[in-house]
Amino acid sequence: MKHKDPFLGEIELTKLGETSMNAMGESQVNTIYSDERGNYYIDTWNTGGGDMRPMMFLRKELVDKIIELSKQ
Repeated sequence: MKHKDPFLGEIELTKLGETSMNAMGESQVNTIYSDERGNYYIDTWNTGGGDMRPMMFLRKELVDKIIELSKQ
């Protein structure tokens, strides 16, 4: 998937997986992508509509630190 990042320009993202939550007849889906540098992007949408949210960006170093801290 091609994504236009305001800082990096157009980059290629690889889909890693999805998670979903369901409550009161509505579903929210989070799709997780990664770029060639190992950074993560989370695209969230829900069946209730509403405003589109930009993808959440997580630097690889931040994710590595979260994993390190969760193992302590």
